[in-house]
Amino acid sequence: MKNKRNTLQKRIVSDVFCSMNNHPSATMVYEAVCEKYPGISKATVYRLLAEAAEEGKVQRLKLTEADDRFDITTKKHYHVVCRECGAVADVDVEVDDAGLANSAVGHQGFAIDGCHVEFIGICEGCQKN
Repeated sequence: MKNKRNTLQKRIVSDVFCSMNNHPSATMVYEAVCEKYPGISKATVYRLLAEAAEEGKVQRLKLTEADDRFDITTKKHYHVVCRECGAVADVDVEVDDAGLANSAVGHQGFAIDGCHVEFIGICEGCQKN
């Protein structure tokens, strides 16, 4: 098992990530890290975000038509994605993936073991433009 040390780079990436409130992609986090700490490599930022997701410290979002995003909120919840600018936001509704998955059992011969719900629309900023 790898040693999960709390390195300076890990703290820097974590601090920068936690200061961002827009479900950033790894590239967004890397760019923000580079503004303050240009010596940290892109590979290091990507690796540390992937490790944080594997450890359950952040949630990795695999969204349709968008780069993977990362969310500080790890409890199960839905998201809405702007189809114009790619902005991502939380949707504050009750999560019922089990009920939704149960209603799909047996369709087309599939054995359902989960589901992914994502809302798509146009954010307030893009509506104004």
